[in-house]
Amino acid sequence: MQYSDKVMDHFMNPRNVGEISDADATGMVGNPVCGDLMEMSVKIDDDVITDIKFRTFGCGAAIATSSMATELLKGKSIAEALEISNRAIAEALDG
Repeated sequence: MQYSDKVMDHFMNPRNVGEISDADATGMVGNPVCGDLMEMSVKIDDDVITDIKFRTFGCGAAIATSSMATELLKGKSIAEALEISNRAIAEALDG
């Protein structure tokens, strides 16, 4: 399987990596037994995601999709963020 240039860029140069110590919300998804684990934290001001960080332990595709997700979510209202689908993230990565 060949990854797109965007996937490779987000894997090699992930955006918004880290954690927010005073986050308004955090979430974790994945299974540490099988190897993919993603944690995301967000700051919200007036119903808008003003900052977002992630930490992903997994394959290149997992890191790239986490990075792209933060790019798509940052600056969005909660309602807008809830409309972003897995397909939208894949399409943004030319997948």
